[in-house]
Amino acid sequence: MMKLLLLGANGRTGREIVDQALGRGHEVVALVREPSSLTPREGLTIVVGTPMDACDVALALADCDAALVALNNQRKSDFPWSAPKSPTRHIETSVGNLAVAMTASGIKRLVVLSAMSVAESFADAPAILRFLVRFSNLGIAYAEHGATDTLLRMTDLDWTLVRPVGFSNASRPRTLIVGTATNPKPAMLISRATVARFMLDCVESSRYIRETPVISER
Repeated sequence: MMKLLLLGANGRTGREIVDQALGRGHEVVALVREPSSLTPREGLTIVVGTPMDACDVALALADCDAALVALNNQRKSDFPWSAPKSPTRHIETSVGNLAVAMTASGIKRLVVLSAMSVAESFADAPAILRFLVRFSNLGIAYAEHGATDTLLRMTDLDWTLVRPVGFSNASRPRTLIVGTATNPKPAMLISRATVARFMLDCVESSRYIRETPVISER
């Protein structure tokens, strides 16, 4: 079993990661600004702080075996043109702080939630997604994910950037598709539960190290 630092533990995907990680017998350290946003339970350590503060990240990382990131740039609603709520460069700064702390501590394994259409996968994304990335506030998060991609490629960490397609709330089991933006052709949606499961599978193994798997399900 592992001790895992999770950034973004109180988000919709982060909560799935917490539940599943604890269910697998792992310990989870959650760095959050509002401790009341998570329910205390056995195996979960809640550290109050912000991932945008390098000292907070280093403190939370102490004695961990690996780290996961499920951060996103929040907006006031899910409407693509809704005003942003997260600080500027929220993801990039947070992952940068984590990368520095991991390098200093000799911790190598890092799994980060990214998105389909980031970096080289943009050209092969569905037309509607490319439009939203270019012309709505959704593009702020994708720009951050792209900057994070560039940042991690300059490190020696054993990172995996997981690129899911659009999220669904499906609960019934479906077939996971793992590949690139074109091979095999991804489906349009994937559940947050499946994304959490895939990220934990990655952090427990040496699969997809320094790779950017696109995941979907049908």
